[in-house]
Amino acid sequence: TIDEVTVSIIPHTQDSISLYGQRWVVTFKSHRGDLPSLLVDSGSGPASTITTGGTLLGSSPLIRVETKEDGGIRTNFVTPSILNENKTYTTRISSLNGYSWSTPAHSKFGISPSKGVPSSPREVRVNVLSNTELGVSWKQPNFSGGDEVAGYKVQWDVDTKFDHSSATVRATQNSTDYFFVVRNLDPFESYFVRVIAYNAQGFSEPEIATHFLMYMNTIMISLIETGGNVDLTETFSIRYTSNQGIQRETNPISVYATSREVENELNIIGIDNAVSVDREDRSNVFDLSGIETNYFDIRYRLSLVGDQDISSISINDENLGSIVPSVDF
Repeated sequence: TIDEVTVSIIPHTQDSISLYGQRWVVTFKSHRGDLPSLLVDSGSGPASTITTGGTLLGSSPLIRVETKEDGGIRTNFVTPSILNENKTYTTRISSLNGYSWSTPAHSKFGISPSKGVPSSPREVRVNVLSNTELGVSWKQPNFSGGDEVAGYKVQWDVDTKFDHSSATVRATQNSTDYFFVVRNLDPFESYFVRVIAYNAQGFSEPEIATHFLMYMNTIMISLIETGGNVDLTETFSIRYTSNQGIQRETNPISVYATSREVENELNIIGIDNAVSVDREDRSNVFDLSGIETNYFDIRYRLSLVGDQDISSISINDENLGSIVPSVDF
């Protein structure tokens, strides 16, 4: 029987991606006789019996028990404030495990650290507070654009034109979570809500609010070309067929279109309810050996809120050249 121990905790939250979590140091101060083995239970897995080979007395440990769990690795990074706005920078990222570092992935383009608009607000949600009130919550953007986020514009309307009503919420220092109540609504109308962040450089792309319990259908559109033959003039259009067999098609959309431009085109052709578009660039300039490839890979994720009157989605690729489109509906 162990009579007395002391426990101290050492946190590990440093910047290295390989060391996160906490360390518990257990010091055995007294015991009755030698302890040839010890039962260790971390609470997150099966208990294990560790052979010590002698006494546990003192502060020099004879055993070490380590538990590793998934998660906790950062997926964003802010550079030190030492960059020159008159220079262009490229980035590369490598991952590390217990064996070695991976081959680095390179950014597709170089960029100068000039100030710009912030990224979109995150986790924009709306919930019903009463028959005339909606509660809207959101989190600050991941990136400020190099200039302090001054505030947020909350917009609401009975359709996705958002030309009806809006309100401004000022950003507050050290705040990451925000909440706003939309009042005096018509209890017999359905409303769409979105939130936009802004700084001195301009407005972010809007983020559509979704209900905590609202049904959402996601459609992924991929544009891929592996030969490096992409032309800035190449376009595509999105065609959808309703459950009644009615077909509609967007205007031509550039292969370099922003998520807002794609979203606007979808709203023009009258897709019911709210649609939010996210754009992801998976293109690679170099392959694993460092050879230039010009691999083109753009993804648009369409989030359709509510019960949509859509039977199918397809891409008109007449003006896409060698780019191969696909739709995961």
